[in-house]
Amino acid sequence: MKQAGAAAARFCEKPDTHIWAFLLFGDDDGVIADAISRLRLSLSDPIRETELVTLDQDEIKRSPAALFDALEARSLLGSTQIIKVRTQGDKLASLLLEAIALGETDRDRFDARLIISAGPLAKRSKLRTTIETAKHAIALHFFNDDARDVSLLVQNKLAKENVEITEGALSNFTASLPGHRSLANQEIEKLALYGYGLGRAITQTDVRALSTTDTDHALHDLISHTLKGDVSQARIDLDQILITGTSPISILRALQREASRLLQAHSLTGSGGETGMKLKPPVFKSAWPDFQQRMQIWSPKRLARILERVYDAEHTIKKAGPSGEALIRRLISELSGIA
Repeated sequence: MKQAGAAAARFCEKPDTHIWAFLLFGDDDGVIADAISRLRLSLSDPIRETELVTLDQDEIKRSPAALFDALEARSLLGSTQIIKVRTQGDKLASLLLEAIALGETDRDRFDARLIISAGPLAKRSKLRTTIETAKHAIALHFFNDDARDVSLLVQNKLAKENVEITEGALSNFTASLPGHRSLANQEIEKLALYGYGLGRAITQTDVRALSTTDTDHALHDLISHTLKGDVSQARIDLDQILITGTSPISILRALQREASRLLQAHSLTGSGGETGMKLKPPVFKSAWPDFQQRMQIWSPKRLARILERVYDAEHTIKKAGPSGEALIRRLISELSGIA
């Protein structure tokens, strides 16, 4: 069996009782981790205790019998048993498919449920294609978050904490979130903690105030203002970042990531669909006009030149050491001036 996207998420909330093995895969391991948490909760017995046994790839490679010992073990206390296997690709395919085959032949052979977390899998993956055709196992394909997914994620998590947020603040906050679910969850937890017991809805001012205390957001603002040509604000951003002790190398890496993302956006122009959502991390709809402005300023040729400057600057800083701050100030001033 197989399910993908929203259908896969719904399945984790209410899995079929005749399924004993579950393969969860996709590019974002944070999305997979959240789905596994929901699936574990759904598989847990409301009366009996649930026992979770986690086996990683290296452990099973050292002792292949560990997988079958865990699956065949019977709980002395009658607790529900879930065996979670963490692997990458098809590295454990032969052993896992051997277990799946035994479960297909005899559905009652294993008392435990098997959850396999496999990361990204190609369409021709042996593990994926075999489980997709199984009767008592299912392959669940999860995709990276889009803007709607992230917005719902924020609203649902805040609602659980009885925290309200204005529409404008929600738009600003989701636009600034990293494209990886685990990192996004951390930022949402910070926002929920801030809003707990606040007595009013979180506003755009609150979101901006929280962002200024976060190094990642501060770096984002610095690079954005630099590449848009806001010379004075870029200098203010740089002063604030350096005061916090952020290294010049970290600033260069942030500049490198954004220049590379802009280059990727240029290469995807005209390919159809929302270009911003094809990038890593994605550019959500609310942030696209600002990003597109930077694309118009910086051609692929100029962006390639920025990357050359970054490599040269990093090499110089690593050799010179103390002169790194002066070099960064000069580079930011020059780039914002060019923009």
